This record gives sequence, C-alpha cells and structure tokens, in this order.
Amino acid sequence: MLERKDFLALNFYKKSSFFGSRGNMNFRISKEEREVEEAKENYFKVIYWPGPYNLATTADTLKQEAEFPFSDEGLESIAVFLNEQYEKQAELWKLSTMR
Repeated sequence: MLERKDFLALNFYKKSSFFGSRGNMNFRISKEEREVEEAKENYFKVIYWPGPYNLATTADTLKQEAEFPFSDEGLESIAVFLNEQYEKQAELWKLSTMR
C-alpha cells in the first residue's frame, strides 16, 4: 500500500518527476504549470499504466491520468487515489503480467 511517506519532499518535484509502482501498476508524478486567470498555477499530474513496460513504450491507450493540487496534501491525495485505482482496476494489473 502506498503512503505519503513513500513519495519525496515537495521540493523534489519542482525539478524532477517521480516514478514508482505498486505491483504491476506503474506511475509517474510530475509538476505541471497552467495559466489561470492571467496567473500561473502549479499542479501535480499523475500518469499511471500497467507494467511491465515503461511510460515511453506503453501504448497511450493504456495510460490514465489525474491531477492534484501541488501541495503536501496533494501528495497525500495521490497516495489515496493510486491505492484506490489499484483496487478498482485489479484485473488490469493482473492482465499486465500476461503480455
């Protein structure tokens, strides 16, 4: 089970993306930026996909995305979300071992 402590400090994400996995579910957490009412807003973008392949070699149709606030609370929410997806889509992660 993923927990907030499994992810790095908020400052890490200002310069790099974080890659991880839970079983055969792989994920990338990255800081993104968008324009909101003439200002810039940072947020976390999470891409998750079934293994065994990496992000670049996995078909786009197998990748799923979600967005979260760029904050420690956002990282906590990401842990909860990824755990939920791991349970809800259990068959997808099992199938990934058969490819």
